[in-house]
Amino acid sequence: MIGPVVRTDAAVLRGIGYGLSLLPVAIRLVLLAVGLLVAMVGCTAAWIDQQSYTPSPNICRADEVGRRADCVPPQQLARTQQAGVIR
Repeated sequence: MIGPVVRTDAAVLRGIGYGLSLLPVAIRLVLLAVGLLVAMVGCTAAWIDQQSYTPSPNICRADEVGRRADCVPPQQLARTQQAGVIR
């Protein structure tokens, strides 16, 4: 099942490579620089977005409530969210 997909992807990449090889070297370098710039902008945006990440609380299953100290019971979580405090 994956064989036809791999052959199609390889054909597309081979066609793109052939098309790029027809371009002059200067244009290829400009395209490489633009691609690198787009990748850097995307990574920077993802990094900035990650700065505001707060991990979600570790919620206990019903059978873990008395045994584990590193999780929050679902009832306690619901009360803190209703009060507007999310830990």
